[in-house]
Amino acid sequence: MSDMKDYLWLVKTNKGDFFITVLGNWTQEEAAKKIQLVFEKIKLDITAMIPRKRVTGPDDAMGTIYQQEEPKDELGFEFLGGKKLWEVCGRGTEYEAERIRLKKEMEVES
Repeated sequence: MSDMKDYLWLVKTNKGDFFITVLGNWTQEEAAKKIQLVFEKIKLDITAMIPRKRVTGPDDAMGTIYQQEEPKDELGFEFLGGKKLWEVCGRGTEYEAERIRLKKEMEVES
């Protein structure tokens, strides 16, 4: 994955604005399509996508799409969303449960 690039967008929706980073060896247009796929899946309508050079918002209003080294499914990428993003989708409880699970998992490994 030597051609790894990163792109940043300010994605505006009717439920808030989010900074989304895309990491992978995709063109900017391909990376934009990944964002659109994710937002369709989580049922948030995009009203605008603005390419940015740096983030200027809170961490919980962010998300990251990254390319899998060995694709596990037909999408070939993973999505990590911040708390605000999951809450506006009505999935804040799932987000909190996952955080607790990961914290306990890290404690066991220590």
